[in-house]
Amino acid sequence: MWDVFRFAWFAVRTFFGVCGLILALYSALWVFVKVHSTMAGNSDPDAVRKRVMSYSAQGLPRGDRRAALVSPTDGSECGGDRVARCDRH
Repeated sequence: MWDVFRFAWFAVRTFFGVCGLILALYSALWVFVKVHSTMAGNSDPDAVRKRVMSYSAQGLPRGDRRAALVSPTDGSECGGDRVARCDRH
């Protein structure tokens, strides 16, 4: 008869232990997301683009550094603001 109570106590302890573990993991993830979003809110939104552009410009000669800042669309020399003029030619 005591075996039934021992098994029931083991089942209850296991159930609450698993629930506690899940709650602890959920809380840790919640804290991680809050800290990460706080840190990301203070960062520069264009930091990655600036890093890529500076890395791309390092391998170019000094005169061609402006070319790294213009994203090539169709291989033409026309920038985004001059497309209308270049399409006429």
